[in-house]
Amino acid sequence: MLNQTVYFCRNSIMRNTHLLISKTRNYAQVSNTKNVPDSNINLMRNRLIYQSRKRGTLENCIIFTTFADRYLKTFDQAQLQKYDALINSRFDEWELYAWAIGSKPAPQEFDNEIMSLLKNHINRNYSNKK
Repeated sequence: MLNQTVYFCRNSIMRNTHLLISKTRNYAQVSNTKNVPDSNINLMRNRLIYQSRKRGTLENCIIFTTFADRYLKTFDQAQLQKYDALINSRFDEWELYAWAIGSKPAPQEFDNEIMSLLKNHINRNYSNKK
């Protein structure tokens, strides 16, 4: 499931019916990434920044927007792919929120440096300071 990202598209030939098209992305082979031109990395970074701002819950909008503003500028291709896999996963927004704040353990596929950075970001910026 993680290796597939689902896209919805509109096909005008079929009288504007929505079709479900599956496009395969292999996130498991992150270490074998080729040298991607800077414009493609910037395009991916900008897409992820936008997707971080447009989440399904206000809590995630705030958390992921501030995280993206702080860290995505410095991420390399492999880190961007891991972040992409996380925020565009098959899991719902409340599960992402629970993993990020640490109330539920993240699945092994997402328990990586990006999740650690996200948890540290939340603890540093949103924990109750007394």
